[in-house]
Amino acid sequence: MRIIWPILALAAAAGIFYSSSMPGDDSAKAGMFIVVRLLEWFPSIPLSEDMLNFILRKGAHFTVYLILAICITHSLIYYIRGYRLFLVSWGIAAVYGITDEIHQYFVPGRVCAVSDMLINAAGAAAGTGLALLWLLRRQRHIVEGSDSSGLKNT
Repeated sequence: MRIIWPILALAAAAGIFYSSSMPGDDSAKAGMFIVVRLLEWFPSIPLSEDMLNFILRKGAHFTVYLILAICITHSLIYYIRGYRLFLVSWGIAAVYGITDEIHQYFVPGRVCAVSDMLINAAGAAAGTGLALLWLLRRQRHIVEGSDSSGLKNT
């Protein structure tokens, strides 16, 4: 399992970089495709296309950095313990979010937004926190003598 999490973290980072490399027009078209489909499937959504597009784009920032931070945290548990695990995991994901926004500055039709950096950092904090809560819960079950299936360890 040790090798899976770093691979997933690298894959998440590569996916983020690829998505950020899309020119603004292509990114906007992809986002609007999703918005139009959602409004077709759920016509009672009380939001305009523009507002739904805004929410989805900002939600995507939060979610991909949440996923990246979960993968990073699981990658580092073998090397770092305690509060440093949170700080290092969150720091790596948050700094990647900052550098990715700077990267977007150089992509035609894209912008570097401080608000997106903050959303990325918030998603990274949530992902790191969730991963650590899960790891603490798992550790507690192991210490208490049972695994997550409820069976006693022997």
